Amino acid sequence: MSGWIAVTGGVLGVLFLSLWKLVSRYDHGDYTKKKRQAAIILGAALNGTEPSPALLERLDHAEQLYREGWVTRLILSGGSPNRQDSEASVMKKSLIQRGIPEEALLLEDQSTNTAENLLLTRKVMEQHDITDAYLVTHDYHMFRALGYAKRAGLDLAPAPFHSRTLWMPYHKARECLALIKYALWRK
Repeated sequence: MSGWIAVTGGVLGVLFLSLWKLVSRYDHGDYTKKKRQAAIILGAALNGTEPSPALLERLDHAEQLYREGWVTRLILSGGSPNRQDSEASVMKKSLIQRGIPEEALLLEDQSTNTAENLLLTRKVMEQHDITDAYLVTHDYHMFRALGYAKRAGLDLAPAPFHSRTLWMPYHKARECLALIKYALWRK
């Protein structure tokens, strides 16, 4: 019996380390910068009607891409499962307060998860004839987000960054579990 426990533990350990490697693939935040039409910013949690610290980091990164002239449009993707303010509308408000012009902002405000973010964002991109975009999200989330983008028929350029506020062991472990769900459910 103890032999099976050891084998099972070894297999689970190898699986976990493999998943950890995938969620760590973009840890250094390195990516090739070139001008693109837009950047897609994936939503994150809200604090009431304000961006959470994680969402503020995503907005900071997107704002930097916009101000440095790498993109001319920002696609804000995130709905509201509780039917209050959507993540996209909260992002829009925050970016306008930072001086980003409203006409540079496109909203996808119906999604409730990463898969929906990218499926519904594809429609926004098609409506505005956008074919070349960055994907802005945290480094640990990028591998899965790009996978969902591919499933949605989008070929996006990663624009990852490393969090200064999130506790990475927790978020990476959670993302490892999300990768298992991603692999099992082809939604």
